[in-house]
Amino acid sequence: MTHPSVFLSYSHDSETHKAWVRNLAEDLRHGGVDATLDQWDLQAGADVVAFMEAGIRRADRVLLVCTSTYVSKAEQRKGGAGYEGMIVTSQVARATDTVKFIPLVRDNPKEPLLPDFLGPRLWLDFRNDALYTERLEQLLRELHDQPRFRKPPLGRPAFLAEPAEASEPVPLPAVREKRPATAAGASQREASAASNALTCETIELETARLPLGEGISLPLLWIPGGEFVMGSPPDELEREECEGPQQRVRLAGFWLGQTPITQAQWRALARLVPPLGQRWQRQLPANPSYFQPEGEKDAPYGRFALLPGESNTDQRPVERVSWHDAMEFCRRVDTLLLDGSGLHCSLPSEAQWEYACRAGESTPFSCGETITSEFANYNGNYTYVNGPKGEYRQQTTRVGIFPANGWGLHDMHGNVWEWCLDHWHGTYDDAPFDGRAWIDPAAKDSEAEEEQTRLLRGGSWNNHPRGCRSAYRNDNPPDNRNSYIGFRVCCLPQD
Repeated sequence: MTHPSVFLSYSHDSETHKAWVRNLAEDLRHGGVDATLDQWDLQAGADVVAFMEAGIRRADRVLLVCTSTYVSKAEQRKGGAGYEGMIVTSQVARATDTVKFIPLVRDNPKEPLLPDFLGPRLWLDFRNDALYTERLEQLLRELHDQPRFRKPPLGRPAFLAEPAEASEPVPLPAVREKRPATAAGASQREASAASNALTCETIELETARLPLGEGISLPLLWIPGGEFVMGSPPDELEREECEGPQQRVRLAGFWLGQTPITQAQWRALARLVPPLGQRWQRQLPANPSYFQPEGEKDAPYGRFALLPGESNTDQRPVERVSWHDAMEFCRRVDTLLLDGSGLHCSLPSEAQWEYACRAGESTPFSCGETITSEFANYNGNYTYVNGPKGEYRQQTTRVGIFPANGWGLHDMHGNVWEWCLDHWHGTYDDAPFDGRAWIDPAAKDSEAEEEQTRLLRGGSWNNHPRGCRSAYRNDNPPDNRNSYIGFRVCCLPQD
């Protein structure tokens, strides 16, 4: 958790007032705010002017306790309040719209309530000690950017609720074909009345294969633009708080990997020679996956027996790849896209991933209200709703062997978790409504970037079925690698 920081500016009216300010600073720190106060942080012999200047510059917000004495000293440029007034005046002059400075009015029964340099700013009223607790909560909410009331998202009246334009696929330098999509699990539906099958309408799929070299290609599906409700409803079984509040999202079309990236596809780009005169930003491990056949000399981790019908693990999803590794893979795919295609390869945003996973459905799974191990690779010892127990394979399986969802995508539920582009956020409050990745603007420097966790979707071979739901969310540090995590790629027009 990132703690907001404040610097307290006040006048030394009396010992009683100093004690009140100190009590406020203590309450702020108890409330998760890193408060700087001269009574704690200013040592004997220190440069007072330098202390105030550095405190105001470094803090996220500056709290100015405006008593009548403070206002008078600030106006007359006397004492610390006067000097801080001069500093604040210059900062405000450079950024007139800044909200860095928060006036707190106390012990000021007459006008003016604020110094001139603060202008017509909104202020918090601390004049009545009986309302102190209420005002403190208001201040803490402001500092943590958690207002009591949030602006609701913009909606759309029914008469304007038209589906998104059927966007034409952006060309790819690949072999393309069209074929009809089939509803996932049709054969299972016929075989078992207990299973809840998809009700998606059949759509025509636009597919492409991007050559990766070594005779290996990357199958991509065009996901047409549209609108969906992201997150889970409050009554969805085993729902978690982070899956809401639900919001309507409208997305443009994009290309998405038909399956997670396989071990063979990974090795092809891990060995790819960079363009002449260039160097890769990051070296990729040649063969990182845990699930490798026995006797595989280049596999540094696992030694597992092949499953029936397998001669190698080339078509299993690659795992033990970090978010940073996945992004480097995407950058290498970029070098294979033809100049002028206007496309950029990246990880899908969380919204793109869920939209594609649902394939037009609003049920917990793209295959209906529950799921079975005939539809996906997960821990079949556990059930969801009235679904039957099934097989727990205890390892990854070849991609594409389970039924596709209604839009032709495989392994959206189970097998491996899939990295998304977004930073983790605990709810969908203030999330983008256009399908863009939700990137925290505070994580711009490299240190913050390394610490900020990233989104994972889809569940894995080791998860209970609840973790494989379309709305389920998980996160991990971006440098984490384990046998549960892989990814698929997304290609979309460059900004």
